[in-house]
Amino acid sequence: MKKILFTAMMFVFSFQTIAYCQAGNDATASQVSRLKTLLTNHEIEKAYLHFDRPYAYYVGGEVVYFKAYVTMGERHEPSTISSVLHVDLIDKNDVLMQSIALQLTDGTGWGDFALPEKLQKGSYRIRAYTEWMRNDKSPYFFDQYISVSSQNGADRVKEAANKSALPGLQLFPEGGNMVADVHSKVAFKAVGADGLGINVTGVVVDNENKEVAKIASAHLGMGTFDFVPEEGKAYQAKVTFANGTQSSVELPVEPKGITLSVNTDDPSKISVEIKANEAYYKENLNKELNLMVYSAGSVRKIQTKLASEVLRVDVPAKTFHTGVLQVTLLSGTGEPLNERLSFIQNPDLLNLSIAANKQVYSKRENVQLSLNAKNNDGNAVNGSFSVSVVDESKIVVDENTENTILSYLLLSSDVKGYVEKPNYYFANVTKETRAELDALMLTQGYRRFVWKELMDDNSAAAANAYSPEKEIDISGVLKTRGGEPIADCQITMVAKAGGMVLAQATDAQGRFRFQNVQFETGTQFILRTQSPAGKKGVLTLDNPAQAPGVSPGNAIEAKYNANADILASFQTNQRQGVITASTEPGSILLKNDKVTGSKSTDNYRSSNLSGAGHADQVINGDDIKNAPSLSIGLSGRADGVQFFDGVPALGTAVTFARGGQRVVPMLVYVDGAEIGQGVNIDLYSPTTVETVEILKYASTSIYGMQGGNGVMVITTRRGAAKEGVIGKEMSPGIFSIEPKGFYKAREFYAPRYDAGQPANNLPDQRSTIFWKPDVTTDADGNASFNFFNADGVGTYRVEVQGIDSKGNLGMQVFRYKVQ
Repeated sequence: MKKILFTAMMFVFSFQTIAYCQAGNDATASQVSRLKTLLTNHEIEKAYLHFDRPYAYYVGGEVVYFKAYVTMGERHEPSTISSVLHVDLIDKNDVLMQSIALQLTDGTGWGDFALPEKLQKGSYRIRAYTEWMRNDKSPYFFDQYISVSSQNGADRVKEAANKSALPGLQLFPEGGNMVADVHSKVAFKAVGADGLGINVTGVVVDNENKEVAKIASAHLGMGTFDFVPEEGKAYQAKVTFANGTQSSVELPVEPKGITLSVNTDDPSKISVEIKANEAYYKENLNKELNLMVYSAGSVRKIQTKLASEVLRVDVPAKTFHTGVLQVTLLSGTGEPLNERLSFIQNPDLLNLSIAANKQVYSKRENVQLSLNAKNNDGNAVNGSFSVSVVDESKIVVDENTENTILSYLLLSSDVKGYVEKPNYYFANVTKETRAELDALMLTQGYRRFVWKELMDDNSAAAANAYSPEKEIDISGVLKTRGGEPIADCQITMVAKAGGMVLAQATDAQGRFRFQNVQFETGTQFILRTQSPAGKKGVLTLDNPAQAPGVSPGNAIEAKYNANADILASFQTNQRQGVITASTEPGSILLKNDKVTGSKSTDNYRSSNLSGAGHADQVINGDDIKNAPSLSIGLSGRADGVQFFDGVPALGTAVTFARGGQRVVPMLVYVDGAEIGQGVNIDLYSPTTVETVEILKYASTSIYGMQGGNGVMVITTRRGAAKEGVIGKEMSPGIFSIEPKGFYKAREFYAPRYDAGQPANNLPDQRSTIFWKPDVTTDADGNASFNFFNADGVGTYRVEVQGIDSKGNLGMQVFRYKVQ
């Protein structure tokens, strides 16, 4: 093997941190300037949802509770950019089922989704985003799957094995390339047919079949090996996967080049090494090199010259915050040569401690817990936290697989691709987990920015198409019945419940807008119009802004969690009248309904809460798109449905008495959102409709009592612009409106077993024992809360997650026994 005697040279550098490195005469100054513009003009927001269960699986009829944390910038400070967070429940066919708007205070808010009792079993998604996030090239939408089972075992999920797919091996040379005669580290990842990591062993051989390195995965199919490739030789990795399949992969070697390596084996420092082989060194002797070290919104620039074949520098790790570190080597002309991601794990997270008033508790006993929060300096912090308590005999917890505020905001959201078992790297930090996390960083890509893209003047200066939302606007247009705008008309808006009176005049186009109105969904307003010419008008409200399209989910993450079936079996085997965590305050579950099979195997887009194939009739939008109105298009097509001024009703719900005709209208849903009864469906153009589903009798049970007189489910086409909703005219010039406002979260139900309370003999089989999204520590960092145990015995798990005002993150798990 050819050997080269490398000379090592330590180079001196200076940091320009937090503020950005100063512009100089070199070519890299423009990249740094554009990065500064990018970070200033496109300050990122991230959203993370903490669910009431550490692993998100549920049973139809339960409530999914969550706390939202929205952060801004690279330091994850509670966001002051947006005050509105949109949270969507998306079904298995990527159709929006439900959507709510949460009002954020200091970057936090909380909400829930009540899962229909007869929801079809499978994997569903919960997505959360702000309008401001939509400005990013790769938006930081929170998107997580939840598994939902059913109490009677209907609609079992059948996972078809992908027998045609074979395991694969990917190789990732450190810094991006292997160079002849330079010691190289190579990371690898073996992926099975299901897209998840698979164990692999093997060897690396040269073109003479001589072994030069061994391959053995350490964690989730990942690992590293190293050797010195020789000039003129070819190399190949020969491996055997855990299922016995064999494969081979070529390892290309560059005859001339430079490499970059980063070593974090010592937690106290980051060792960076630049190596050039002889051919590259001679050709580029004394040429300028620039090392860019980027972390948490600060870029540190190190300038040097290629005066030696080996350049080394150690950087104190304590100068960085926990999170992804991007190290890039650029030429003097600003061309990226090598790049390496690393991860810094410093003791800079919040120190949370949980204490209980007892070691062991009895069933239904009151539990009193106290929380204390300190920063890494030992000072008390005032922070916002959420608390979840579950019975581990019912909720099977896999802490490695769990998605937490630490694993998501610090790791998963910042790298490209799927991170398998993200909390593994945070639950118990050891020398081994640090090494395995480093292997992960070698195989993933940074999503925030690419230095090469910063050379494009337009990349950092793109205009923001979406503005931050602070409150909700109520806007619309006032026109005559002939369609002419009514200008200069004074409109007064009054909340029916009182307390809010706003007024403004329409413009030349008859438009009006009440900006930054704070109100909850269900709030009714009266709009009084006073036209100077006494004109009678038709008032039409603008619909909320079009939501972003629902892109297909990650098939790997969509895998159904069979533990949801175990949870469902607990509820199925319980007798009627059992108390669960999803019952409303003061109520119990008394139903034992059965879910019928699918009525149709048609694969069509549906926003029916029961899913596609569960309607009595499906009408394709193409069959009615040329109709003058939606009700006319459906007349004669919708079996048993009559229309009264555009309002649909089943013929069986129309009765005649002395007072005349009495009509009980159908319940109308559009794209998963309840529009209500007595709705004129002609407000929606036939051209925007993809499907109309008619539900009668048993098919409507998922919609509750309101659906007893039939349900019409309208699913609009993707990207179709929805027309405005017309306000109901109560009397001339006076309109009643009910725009969509902020969602009011329901209170988590937990029974009380205080002395003196009436005896409750119902079995208490709650799986989520306690959920409190609004825990705030005081000036001394303290908070306390209490709750009552259920009837389950064994281990109960308490999980606290949260953030302080400076963006410091924290998570803590505490367990206690119930016997």
